[in-house]
Amino acid sequence: MQSVLFLQRPAIPIMTRTFIKIAGTLLLVLLYLPASLAACVFPVKPRTRRVLMTRLVSFFAGLVLRLYGVRVVATGRRKLVPLRRGHLVVSNHLSYIDVLVIASLSPSVFVTSVELRNTLLLGQLARLSGSLFVERRKASGLRREIDAIADVLRQGFSVVLFPEGTTFSGDRVHPFKQSLLDAAVKADCGILPVCLRYQRVNDQPLSVATRDAVLYYGGISFFRHFPRFLTLRSVEVRISVLHPIHASADESRKHLAGRAHEAISAEYEALA
Repeated sequence: MQSVLFLQRPAIPIMTRTFIKIAGTLLLVLLYLPASLAACVFPVKPRTRRVLMTRLVSFFAGLVLRLYGVRVVATGRRKLVPLRRGHLVVSNHLSYIDVLVIASLSPSVFVTSVELRNTLLLGQLARLSGSLFVERRKASGLRREIDAIADVLRQGFSVVLFPEGTTFSGDRVHPFKQSLLDAAVKADCGILPVCLRYQRVNDQPLSVATRDAVLYYGGISFFRHFPRFLTLRSVEVRISVLHPIHASADESRKHLAGRAHEAISAEYEALA
């Protein structure tokens, strides 16, 4: 099944469009912050609190994408909604917009780095969204991090992992880091491969000339890239939710990572 989310916009000057997006972003942040803070302090059970937080993020992510003119073409969207227990969503990673795209389709808990947690504004937003933070450069706390992810999966949440470890230029799907896939085995849940591919910018096919305004890679700072992204009139991104992979204890995490990588790579090439 394919669903399309899009807000049609008339052509307006770049400066006016950028100003509208900046003003709209500030307004949405000002609305989101008190709502998320209320969810954090509301006297409810931890699982209920996380439900509130992820649903808030999902709602506001959809609004942000509409504000930015991002069109999401989704295939297999219903697979993102967990039934009795959660699943570990693994996706290729191209931009910070990836998080908004996935969150807009289904309330999810995102796994991200401790570096982001310590980043101005983005870190505060990530904490308020209920993200799980991992230290990618150290193995000392790995077991504790896997246990934390597995616990959230057992509670019935979708947990989203970008196993490439960072964003890339979109040339291909890069090799996956394997260690955190143990969380799916530990929670006895499925791994759900998801493929993202940005296809059009300003109603033209994505090209080498336009990709750097959307794809976020190569060490550029967020605060340098984001203003350029805001100048765009429209972006089209395709998301394919693929067949789930059962995470069996009899199968090594290396093999699980390989199966997920193969499925996402094949879909990425098919969408070219």
